[in-house]
Amino acid sequence: MDHINNSEENTEEIKFEIIEKVPKDKLQIPLDLYGESAAMETYVRIPFLLIGVLFLIHNIFLAGRSFDYETYENIKNIEISIVGIIVLAVFIIAGIAMSKNSTVKKELKEIAKRYNIKTEVVQEEFSALAVHMYGGRGVVLKK
Repeated sequence: MDHINNSEENTEEIKFEIIEKVPKDKLQIPLDLYGESAAMETYVRIPFLLIGVLFLIHNIFLAGRSFDYETYENIKNIEISIVGIIVLAVFIIAGIAMSKNSTVKKELKEIAKRYNIKTEVVQEEFSALAVHMYGGRGVVLKK
């Protein structure tokens, strides 16, 4: 029983400097942006799944069959167009996520300067907090 009490005491002793020094509203902005960015990783996986499904459909219904030249060209153009749209969607989603990550990094660097906290501490503590709340890989701040 003492071991349980000790572990409870140890968890209470862990304090984040970023939570103590930074007002909640200032910390909530990068947390929200990080959450939106982490959620976008799921949306990037969906187009790749669609490409796999299209490949499977092509192999089941079209591969190995003979078509006249005009029909073959139409099928090829439709498939290339669908894959092109999916790839474009991936680039758009990635661009939005990179923009949000950039904003998160700027906000965290500003927090480090304004509240006189080391950048490494802000990075480690914010990453731990954000990964716990939203998942993802955390944030890496460069000096």
